[in-house]
Amino acid sequence: MPCKAFMTAYELEDMIVEQASSLRGPWPERMTLFVFDDAYGWSASVSRPEFDDDLRYRATALNIVTQL
Repeated sequence: MPCKAFMTAYELEDMIVEQASSLRGPWPERMTLFVFDDAYGWSASVSRPEFDDDLRYRATALNIVTQL
């Protein structure tokens, strides 16, 4: 997937959700993904999981974040 030099937080969030959804199914409604610009570039955070399935989904999303 080609990447633009500059992306908005919304574009990055959509990309992360899309990739995680392709691996784990629909994004859990009870989980929140935060993508924000900080002084060093982009940072992302995923809300804490409530269930074991959410834990695996969160781990997948955070793995995608580290790859980007």
